[in-house]
Amino acid sequence: MAYGMTMALQLEPLDRAKTYELVVRRLKDEIFAGRLRPGDRLPGERQLSELLQVSRPSVREALRTLQAMEIVRTRPGAGPSSGLIVSAEPNRALTDLLGLHVALSSYSVVDVLTVRMVLEMESVRRLATRVQEVDLSPVREALEEMARPDIDRKTFHEFDTEFHVELARGSKNVLLADLMAALKEAVRRPMDSAFEGDPDWAEHSQGLLREHQQILDAVSRGDADGAAELMRHHIEGFYSVLRDGE
Repeated sequence: MAYGMTMALQLEPLDRAKTYELVVRRLKDEIFAGRLRPGDRLPGERQLSELLQVSRPSVREALRTLQAMEIVRTRPGAGPSSGLIVSAEPNRALTDLLGLHVALSSYSVVDVLTVRMVLEMESVRRLATRVQEVDLSPVREALEEMARPDIDRKTFHEFDTEFHVELARGSKNVLLADLMAALKEAVRRPMDSAFEGDPDWAEHSQGLLREHQQILDAVSRGDADGAAELMRHHIEGFYSVLRDGE
């Protein structure tokens, strides 16, 4: 049986990797090995071409790929600290990647919200246990902006995202903050669609504002379990919005 299945396969010779992909792989290997670290400047295009024995167009395409992945970024100027620098801020690339996979249905919105709920509950729980050590003013500022009477829906959602991301930053876990930003952004479009044309938006926005205030109040008084439960209730509310919008 196994032999027959093997004979039915149509295997062709593997394509060789494109040169620029090999350059990307080599530079990633240097990062994995610790020889390239955040803030390090990469050799110039000509020097990389000579070191790797590849064409300059291949190096150029590889660097574009790494920039798109936010592994490297451009530092302006003409001095020794300018040029292409190894980056340590992958949040936009992470956000774009997750958002695209939600749009492609690799992950459902409900899957994303479930993961977000688990992470955010743990985030506020940890934050509440060490609230005396944390500056919550960025969280309060986002909430104040959300409470403006003239705020439109788009801006409201932007400060809603900022509120949650700042809570995650307060946990002093950079990966958690980046994940929260990516998860929030990944469901932005379906959530915007669910709220679009909502005749009761004024009422719903006030309800969301109250929920955010309650979460912040629980964190501020160090109520870890209460903050986590309020966060669970808040995010579960999005499920009903999505179901109603289907």
